[in-house]
Amino acid sequence: MTNLKIRPARSGDWPQLETLVAEISKFHGDTHGLTRATFDDFATRENAPVTVMVAETEDKLLVGFVAGFAIYDFHMGKTKFEIHNLFVHENFRRQRIGEVLMIHIMQVARRKLGAVRFGLGALNWNKEALEFYKQLGFASNESAKDTLRLFREGA
Repeated sequence: MTNLKIRPARSGDWPQLETLVAEISKFHGDTHGLTRATFDDFATRENAPVTVMVAETEDKLLVGFVAGFAIYDFHMGKTKFEIHNLFVHENFRRQRIGEVLMIHIMQVARRKLGAVRFGLGALNWNKEALEFYKQLGFASNESAKDTLRLFREGA
C-alpha cells in the first residue's frame, strides 16, 4: 500500500475532493451537485452532520474518501452509522486503501458518536463492492427484507 495518511476532510481539500466526488457520481450515474459551500457546511464546520475521511499521499494528493453520518435509532436507544460513500481513485485501487478508510471511519464513529452498528448500501450490479463489503463483515439485513424505503423531495 502507498504510504498514506487518513485524516478528516478540511475545507481546503475541496478542489481535489470535488474531482473524486464527480468521479463517484459518474460511476453511479448520478448528477454531481455538491458545492464547496455545502461541503463546508455538511462536513468541515464544528459539529458537522457528515463525517468525511480522506486518504492523502505524502505528496498531498487525495486518492480516496469515505463519508457517513449518524442515524439515531430512537426506540432502541442506539446510534447507528450509515456509510454513504466510499471511493478510491482507480489508479490507487487494490492497495487496501478502501479497507483502511472503512476501518478508520468506523473507529471515529464509535469513538465520537457512540455508534454500535454500521450500515451501507451498494448497487446490486456492483459485485466487486458487494464482495468487498462482505469481506469487511457486512451482511444483508434479513430482518429488513420486507421493508420498503420511501423517499420524498422537498417540503
